[in-house]
Amino acid sequence: MNRKPLVGISEASQNLGVSEATLRQWTDEGRIKAFVTPGGHRRYSKEELEGFLVSHENLLGVKDLVGKLEKTAETHREIGAAFLNSTVWYERMSVEHKKLLATLGRQILNLMMAYMASPDKKTEVLATAREIGAGFGDMLASEGVPLTDSVQAFISHRDPISHIISEMLRKKELVGPGVLAAMPLMEQVMDSALVSLVEAHQLQGKGF
Repeated sequence: MNRKPLVGISEASQNLGVSEATLRQWTDEGRIKAFVTPGGHRRYSKEELEGFLVSHENLLGVKDLVGKLEKTAETHREIGAAFLNSTVWYERMSVEHKKLLATLGRQILNLMMAYMASPDKKTEVLATAREIGAGFGDMLASEGVPLTDSVQAFISHRDPISHIISEMLRKKELVGPGVLAAMPLMEQVMDSALVSLVEAHQLQGKGF
């Protein structure tokens, strides 16, 4: 009986367009079969990979979207710096809080990428988003930063992400089900963090 050859995890992940870590996770979860060599290495059937591509199209393409988001990290830092340097309250903020504030965009970005890689962890990821938002709401309120400025600082980080999605759609890149499904997930993470930021800021302002 003729069988299509087996390939290693590196080639298999390239064929599927996902990271090796994601492929390992899918294998452990039983989504795709792998043969384990006596030395403990995973080998994948090309026939199995081709079948997976057809039946699990909604999972694919996300790796490339995550890669594009990863490249926005510097943009987030530039946006944050430009906005903060134009405010009066930032000059009065403690060094510790400045460092904490600088991590906001990166934390949210990392959280969105984690969410897209493991959408089944929705409850856990959204809970973390709320914690991040609440922490920054408390911090900004304690520094006397107006709520409107706090919200503006947060939502300014939406622009790079929205731009990536718009460009992908305009160029007809990676618009498969996996990417389309990821878009509302990203919005959920941002919205959850923002709502918690506002709530925490308001409570802090009332002295609770």
